[in-house]
Amino acid sequence: MTTLANYEVQVADLLHDPNNQTWTLVQLDRYINEARRQLVGDTGCLRTLQSSYITVGQEAYTYGQVCGAQISGTMTGYLAGDTVSFSGGSGSGAAATLTVASGAVTAITFTNFGSGYLTAPTATITTAAGTGAVITTGILSANTLDVVRVSVTWGGTKAMMKWAEWSKFSAFYRQQVGMQGRPFIWSDYGSNQIYVALIPDQTYPVEFDSVVSPADLSGSTTDPIIANYQSPIKYYAAALAKYFEQSYGEGAVFQKRYEESILRTLGQTVTSRIPDVYQGLR
Repeated sequence: MTTLANYEVQVADLLHDPNNQTWTLVQLDRYINEARRQLVGDTGCLRTLQSSYITVGQEAYTYGQVCGAQISGTMTGYLAGDTVSFSGGSGSGAAATLTVASGAVTAITFTNFGSGYLTAPTATITTAAGTGAVITTGILSANTLDVVRVSVTWGGTKAMMKWAEWSKFSAFYRQQVGMQGRPFIWSDYGSNQIYVALIPDQTYPVEFDSVVSPADLSGSTTDPIIANYQSPIKYYAAALAKYFEQSYGEGAVFQKRYEESILRTLGQTVTSRIPDVYQGLR
């Protein structure tokens, strides 16, 4: 399992600086983490399924924002003046109001979806007497580089939503302003936002199949990038070190080694799939 210390040794060896006399460990760590982010951006090798929610009446979802929340639990005693606040998740700004009926929290309405969230924040209800409500939030992480697919769940079914390029999506699926229902199609808008159609008529659980930028390694944390994809990292980090030294020729050599290593890695790991070997025989 690869840690930051493993990368430090690899890069220092490439630079012929095993005792870190020319580049400090702090510098190497910065180059290594930048190289890891570059690798994921170039290859999409760090995929994750982000479980989240989409909100009634909300068609646009921005990376780093809260996307929605679900209310559950056996509830009693809640009053109309009870409030909810959000904490954690490395972001800020999320705000919402609660709807209460017969002592139970029946709805949550976001007035601000916040920004900068890396993980889902914790929702806390301030109440004089209410008990039992659990509010689970969902986000589209600020570390998201790309959304590949979106699935929406209703009842006992998880359906893969169709995707359309923005011009087609806007022309064909946003014609009826405010039309609500179960979303069945989505599109990218810019580099950090997606839209869905139909506009949700209720809160739906969703799953974002996405490429995410890795968090910086520190201490003994294990790299989530799988071993098959780790080899190019040391070359890009070494290139950054040489560029800092203004040794541009040597930096270019390491840059080329990085690109060659990516091609070898993809050749070793990316294989063809047959969707259905029995197609046409059933």
